[in-house]
Amino acid sequence: MDGKEESNNQGSWAVLEQRLRERTVPTQIINRDLLKYIALVLMTVGHWAFDLYKSFEWFQVKSLLQIALAVQFFAPPVFFFFIAEGYHYTKSKEKYAVRLFVFALITQVPHALAGPDGLTAQSLFLQWSVLMTLFLGLMALIALHGPWKLPLRLLAVAACMGVSYLLKTEWKVSGICIILLFDLLRRRPLLRFCLYILLVYAAIIMEIGGLPGMRDFWRYLVPMYCAGIVITFFYSGKRGHFPAFSKYFFYVWYPLHLFLKWLIF
Repeated sequence: MDGKEESNNQGSWAVLEQRLRERTVPTQIINRDLLKYIALVLMTVGHWAFDLYKSFEWFQVKSLLQIALAVQFFAPPVFFFFIAEGYHYTKSKEKYAVRLFVFALITQVPHALAGPDGLTAQSLFLQWSVLMTLFLGLMALIALHGPWKLPLRLLAVAACMGVSYLLKTEWKVSGICIILLFDLLRRRPLLRFCLYILLVYAAIIMEIGGLPGMRDFWRYLVPMYCAGIVITFFYSGKRGHFPAFSKYFFYVWYPLHLFLKWLIF
């Protein structure tokens, strides 16, 4: 490749990145609320998959079960992304943090009830839902952008990660790292996507405790990579028609769908 070709490639990368940042790419048609609803539906399908499989004859197809279990992993990156977005767009970071914390507490009982071990001291206090990860991720962003000197800010971020690890929140340290990535590179969407691919791969290694095999690739990595593609190339950055309703629907639906899972199945 000569210098001119390399320059053209660099220019194309910069132009695409600018267009993605400015939301002028024709594919960027999915607004914020629609993306959240897609994530919620896929999450719910995944969380109810085993129960549906056992309860309904039409669902008793193993390939259908595997797909249902996989699609739920589209949701966590979307949740992490909107924490990073919400940090910059919320009118009050303090109210945002309190709201997340309160709903994380509310969610913990249905989260424990719907879990494999039921309501125990272990599941109630040392197996926290992803909402607590989102709260700690938001606190990490507040600390990172705070007025303190850099060493103190980094120490506070590390403390948030440490708490997530001790409480055994869903996605623990890796979830907070993805939130930080979405925040720090929010103006560099292409670079963010490339690093996201690597970070998600590392996150799955942490979650499963080893290198992912082909089954892990299809069950975890593909849906999470699809989420990254949608966020980068299809998200418009626009709000939906009913932003206030959509915001609170997410908070209510998360504990409600877990409670319904325990109640019905």
